[in-house]
Amino acid sequence: MQNHFKWTLVFVIGTILGTLRVPAFEGHINATLTRSGPPTAVLYTVGTNWMRVEVAETNSLEPVDLVDRQSGDLILITPRTRCFMRIKPRSENFINAPPTLPGMPTGTAPSMPAMSGLPEMAVAPPPPSSIGPTGLPTPLGSTQLMPALPTMPTMPAMPAMPAMPSVPGNAGMTAMPMMPRGSSLQLQATGEQTNLLGYACARYEIRQWGQTMEIWATDQLFPFQVYQPHQPLRGGPPVIEEHWSELLAAKRLFPLLASLRFHNGVERYRFEVQSITPTTLTDREDGLFQVPADCIEIQPHEF
Repeated sequence: MQNHFKWTLVFVIGTILGTLRVPAFEGHINATLTRSGPPTAVLYTVGTNWMRVEVAETNSLEPVDLVDRQSGDLILITPRTRCFMRIKPRSENFINAPPTLPGMPTGTAPSMPAMSGLPEMAVAPPPPSSIGPTGLPTPLGSTQLMPALPTMPTMPAMPAMPAMPSVPGNAGMTAMPMMPRGSSLQLQATGEQTNLLGYACARYEIRQWGQTMEIWATDQLFPFQVYQPHQPLRGGPPVIEEHWSELLAAKRLFPLLASLRFHNGVERYRFEVQSITPTTLTDREDGLFQVPADCIEIQPHEF
């Protein structure tokens, strides 16, 4: 009985410990973002439910991002114009799913209905087989006036076209072939491991159009949100620097180092974390997760 009670107690304690979750990260992360110019210092202020991403400059008037950590919704605040907009996160399907054209109907064209109630049209008699006075002799005979034309060669039959696949749930409709949209973006794990700033990181790659982004990311922080100084574009072909954040967030990863280079080694985009400071936010810092009272809400552009 004692052994049974002991193993039962061990099982209950193990179950309780297994259900406990690691506390969500709170604190500050300082990073630099380099893109077509000098590095920009970016500050992440991470609370329990909200995250603030901004340019780390005193009295900066650059746009500020407020991110809902649960839904991923973004509030983009523009201090210069004292306005803000609410933006829903883009779906990952936008990155990988190529568009398709609507199906076209197949089959023969419907015949025209018969017209009823209209008088029949008189049919003209056929023209006479010969013109001119009858009884006159023809020197070469009526069938020898022109030499016979040579017979045209028969063209070979064209091979039959394969049948178009039908659209599920739409009888009589066929799916059109998908239009190419360039290469889709995929986050590929390389299997390499390292430690950066005390966090275990794995190496990932994104390849597209002669470019490779090397990413060292950890799953010990929170889903990544890159600094957005403007409303994200929703059209056009996907490019790495515009969508790599979403690929990492889908896998709940945060990068500590990312470098986008051409195959000749030239770097054109870089994100690097300088310091990570876990801390409990004060009441003064909690006010950073609110839209200023003097800002006016505007609607995002539809593009």
